Amino acid sequence: MRIMSVLSEKLKYYIDRKGQNIAGLAKKSKIERSTLYQYIKGKRPLQNRVQLEAIMSELHLTPDERAEMLDAYEISRIGEINYNRRRKVRKIIESLLTVEEVRHVFPTEEYKMDRKDLGENMIIQGELEVNRAVGRIIHDAMAKGGNLNLLIQPDYDFLMELIMAINDEYPDTKVKHIICLEADSGQDGCSNLENFQKIMRYGIGISKYEPRYYYGRAREHYGVMTVLPYLIVTDRYAVLISSDRKAAVLQSNEDIIRYLKELFDRMSQDSFSFMTTIDGIRKNQAAWGLEYIEMTDFSNVLEMCSGLCSIQFWDERLINKYINRNIPGYEKLAKDYTTYAKLLYNVKKQGKITVLMNAASVEEFIRSGVFREYPEIFFSKPLSPADRRVLIERILTAVEEGWYHIRIIPNEEFLLGDRWEILIQEDTHLLLQYSFKDQFKVFIFDEADILEAMYDFLKSLADGENALDDLHSMALLKKWVQEYLL
Repeated sequence: MRIMSVLSEKLKYYIDRKGQNIAGLAKKSKIERSTLYQYIKGKRPLQNRVQLEAIMSELHLTPDERAEMLDAYEISRIGEINYNRRRKVRKIIESLLTVEEVRHVFPTEEYKMDRKDLGENMIIQGELEVNRAVGRIIHDAMAKGGNLNLLIQPDYDFLMELIMAINDEYPDTKVKHIICLEADSGQDGCSNLENFQKIMRYGIGISKYEPRYYYGRAREHYGVMTVLPYLIVTDRYAVLISSDRKAAVLQSNEDIIRYLKELFDRMSQDSFSFMTTIDGIRKNQAAWGLEYIEMTDFSNVLEMCSGLCSIQFWDERLINKYINRNIPGYEKLAKDYTTYAKLLYNVKKQGKITVLMNAASVEEFIRSGVFREYPEIFFSKPLSPADRRVLIERILTAVEEGWYHIRIIPNEEFLLGDRWEILIQEDTHLLLQYSFKDQFKVFIFDEADILEAMYDFLKSLADGENALDDLHSMALLKKWVQEYLL
């Protein structure tokens, strides 16, 4: 006996609720009665979107009811796990719009302490008391310029928010953070994505942040210390914390701290880098880009950028004309960018690139010549109409050559803001480029589960009904050139 799908259950529910009969609905929807009956009974999957639209129209569904039906359709089409993961990735991308703005206000002064405030060995009970002790130890370490070693899941919000708050005052503290990922992605397929979302937030808020990961559970690597599976180690203190964070043991004995540091270091050596961060302004993003080209073949790449994603179409003339000469190290920056742009063009031309663009942002650039996806200090002035035409013509030529594909998406469906750019090569690595005020950072990920989920979501956007294909995207670019630049 076939089990009814989510969609067949929804169909039956709304047909009954709206007082429809199968014969009448089938006739009005222009679907064979036997076929509709099989859809409702779950004996045959409904995979025809046109037929679904006809059924929903005849049922006179409200917008909320229609949304429920479409959700059920997606679950039946791609499976519940993939559906959950796509929804989660969508929320992650939406959260990037405000990731640096959502900050809790901590009265960090209350966590300042003298050494006498904490004993040498203490058993601490109660979540409030554990947090108070942890806060004092964190503040003590960061104020003294020491390192923080964390073996704790990223959902310990109090701890991580406090570190970000104190980091504003003491940005030189190095935070090494080991977390546990689930090899099977968790029951709903989103466990590792939850961690990814939080790690991205901490990467923005903590200047020197090094997250690492292993697969399994913390207690599996802790030997006899299974009761207190989480650990914080500083130069002066160590705290072992229960998984519910309501009990802890504080240690200040030098021998014990040394032993726990060695334990942490061994775990760090056995773990993997979760995220690598490149400071694009201080390190010189173009110089790093040359290194990136060496490790990427661009054989199957998806990019998501609110603007044109056009660096590979720049040349020496444009770079020298528009990059701000007041940027420290301008001469080297301009030289590196010229080399980078040329090499990037040649390498990408050998691969297959699909770029998702925001219709509103691209139109605004063509109209104004302002690149909003770079820091304000990066360009000295807007591009002239003639130079805007040059970039658009080069993009159109690349599309016609068949190696470059563009998908223009309406602003309300785009999700990603001006501050972010996403680039992912299937099964290889994920890059998120972040630009805000004077910050210009690149975050790199290569964990397989994260890559798979992000690539699947961007591919679904590129192939979705809201994305214009190459032909229609090119037509829209040409229309805007005619309207604003001729």
